[in-house]
Amino acid sequence: MKPTIYHFTNIAPLYRTRLWQVLLGSKLFDFYQFFGTNEGMGIKSINFEQEIFVQNASKLIPIKNRWVKQKYLIWQSGVLRRVLFDKMDMVILLGEFAIISNWLAAIICRSRGIKVVFRGHGIYGNEGRFKRLLRISFYRLANSHLLYERRSKKIMVSRGFDPNTLHVFFNSLDYDTHKVMRENYKNTRREEVFHFFKRPERPTLIFVGRLTKIKKIDLLVQATAQLNELGLQTNLLLIGDGKERNALEQMASELLPDGSYHFYGACYNETELGKYLSASDICVSPGNVGLTAIHSLSCGTPVCTHDSFENQMPEVEALEIRKTGIFFKQDDLDDLVCRLKEWMTDDTMNKEEIREACFQIIDEYYNPYYQEKVIENLVNGGSAML
Repeated sequence: MKPTIYHFTNIAPLYRTRLWQVLLGSKLFDFYQFFGTNEGMGIKSINFEQEIFVQNASKLIPIKNRWVKQKYLIWQSGVLRRVLFDKMDMVILLGEFAIISNWLAAIICRSRGIKVVFRGHGIYGNEGRFKRLLRISFYRLANSHLLYERRSKKIMVSRGFDPNTLHVFFNSLDYDTHKVMRENYKNTRREEVFHFFKRPERPTLIFVGRLTKIKKIDLLVQATAQLNELGLQTNLLLIGDGKERNALEQMASELLPDGSYHFYGACYNETELGKYLSASDICVSPGNVGLTAIHSLSCGTPVCTHDSFENQMPEVEALEIRKTGIFFKQDDLDDLVCRLKEWMTDDTMNKEEIREACFQIIDEYYNPYYQEKVIENLVNGGSAML
């Protein structure tokens, strides 16, 4: 009989579509997904009208989130009733100590002999003393952890956690679609893709994500202007929307030549996004970089972001200098310009080798099938894979 897994999470974000499809369709375990709504968060939800979700409708169970100021999730109604009375072999909970219901759910499951797993970032390394102690106390309630990065695992081991209980889970996007796009866009002509630029043959820097202050896209606009001043005529493509769009458009109009920059707006079409990412030279995320890194590498395009890893998102681990990306000193415009200039003028780097290196890291770790293997290994009591 297949083991039963209950997974409680906060929302059903669109980018997790393929992962949920793989886990629900697994032949290795019965996977039940509990989730709240995305209302007011500006995050698109999974389309549950797709066939595999319709077939597994009984395993998709909505629960009620209780938020403080639409920012802090503190309670999930329905969780305790499930862990008190339902039969399951393992429960996966969000590794967020602010969710009070998860403290109680973990204690109940441990008392019932149900394996408790926390999924999340683990210890960041930049917490204050009180927050770190609270987080560690919460983490001790779990039997095991699913972590997004090796760095967090190292920190937790240094804090006394058993490395065999720490499973690096990584993260993923729509891997199957991206694999098909690799071939479709392999020989795409830049002139066809970047028709909105006056000189589409020039190197193109791209950013994909929300246009918010935390992403520090103003550094990217300024860096592009400085590259132009150095004689490296460069195009800039920004895909996304957000509160900073008007200010960024104004800055670009003042610093960059007409026809050398383009604000595409929000885009959720994987075919369109893949086309632009594949044809670009490098994806630049001056603030922290999250799943944008995985998206870009999935399309064979390297990534540039800052090197302050305690302030980064876990997906930064997919980047390796001169193979899948480059790093610059956090908030240092001059260093960003210097690193981009080096990348764009280094004739020793083979673009096709870089492209293949980007694909390789995705194929090895950042895909839903690897994540399924990690969960299978975990439910079967195996040692940590990484």
